[in-house]
Amino acid sequence: MNPTVIRPSLRRAKFSLVLCTVFLAVVIWFWRVMVPDAHWVILLVGILPFFAPVLAWADTLRTSLTVDGTLVKHKHGIVSETVRAMDLTRLQNVFVERTLSQRLWGVGTLVLETASEQGRIAITDIDNPQKIADWILKISKEGTGV
Repeated sequence: MNPTVIRPSLRRAKFSLVLCTVFLAVVIWFWRVMVPDAHWVILLVGILPFFAPVLAWADTLRTSLTVDGTLVKHKHGIVSETVRAMDLTRLQNVFVERTLSQRLWGVGTLVLETASEQGRIAITDIDNPQKIADWILKISKEGTGV
């Protein structure tokens, strides 16, 4: 079985990228039509909001959940990375948490729990969280032979 990698959704980053592009177009229009004598530094006002989608994209790169057979690995970080592994045969609870804004965006938080003290893995803002939770539960049951 090939490993499956689950990452946070890019929906919000894509939406904010569209909004930033529209805002930049308005700033350019304002600069060229309304105040053509203004200094070109006014473009920085239109470029600064682009940091939000870039940071959202970087967040999806630094967080992943990899399912490989009956093993789940949660990686978090770019420069300094934390990796936690969990055996799916010891999985006790799989559930999805969704805030109002997550429900509006169609994303959610997937939570995997075992009985151990550090046995909780949560990955936020993933697409189709309930479908993925059901799939992981199915794999854990197959691994235990239930």
